[in-house]
Amino acid sequence: MWSRTRSGLAVKARRLRSRYGIAARQVAVRSHAPWYLKVLALTGGITLALMVGRGIYEAGRGWVGLDVSGMQSEVSVLRQRVAGLETELASVRQQADAAHSNLQIERTAQQQLTAQIRSLESENGRLREDMMVFEGLAGATSAAAGFRINRLVLEPDREAGRYRYRMLIVRQGGKAEQDARGSYEIVAMIDRQGRGANITFPPDSGNTSYRVTFRHFQRIDGVIAIPAGATLKSVEVRFLQDGQIRARATAAV
Repeated sequence: MWSRTRSGLAVKARRLRSRYGIAARQVAVRSHAPWYLKVLALTGGITLALMVGRGIYEAGRGWVGLDVSGMQSEVSVLRQRVAGLETELASVRQQADAAHSNLQIERTAQQQLTAQIRSLESENGRLREDMMVFEGLAGATSAAAGFRINRLVLEPDREAGRYRYRMLIVRQGGKAEQDARGSYEIVAMIDRQGRGANITFPPDSGNTSYRVTFRHFQRIDGVIAIPAGATLKSVEVRFLQDGQIRARATAAV
């Protein structure tokens, strides 16, 4: 009995030594802090870190001479200047477009006036020719009946080897009670590598494009073409009736 009591006391003593003795675990006693105090402390720490970083940034900017406010002001001035230049450029472009349009209108008007002047000059020349022809007819009523070729003109065309001709076939003498019918042909004298040759237009005697019918006179114009490498020296124009030459005229280039 005594031994059991003694052993029980020994167990309790070991337990007390393990809990309150030297070998007992250390226990820290801390007070409980509210959560909002922890949030305030964290926010204060972050704010302090930002302020420190801002101070370091401003100090470094002062060390290197970087003036952000001055740069922003200069950028604003440059933007205003660019906007003003763009406005001025748009105005100048409008003025240039208007001037170009006016210039085009003036050029068109000038070209039209030039064309009208040329047309009037050509018409005036034709009227003078007609007047001279009628004057000649009036003064030749007593002359023998016949035909003549007046005002034969030969000049180069725009294309190489092509020549434009103009002439007036006139009926003279007697009374013109009926139309005169006939045809004309052109004999071109050319030089090809030192050798002379003749080319007759039209090459086909049955070509109706060279036939004419008139009462008093007939104005004729057309184009002839010579072979490449040849040089035109002169032409002879002939008016024919029933295969016989009634009038002829020559013109040099």
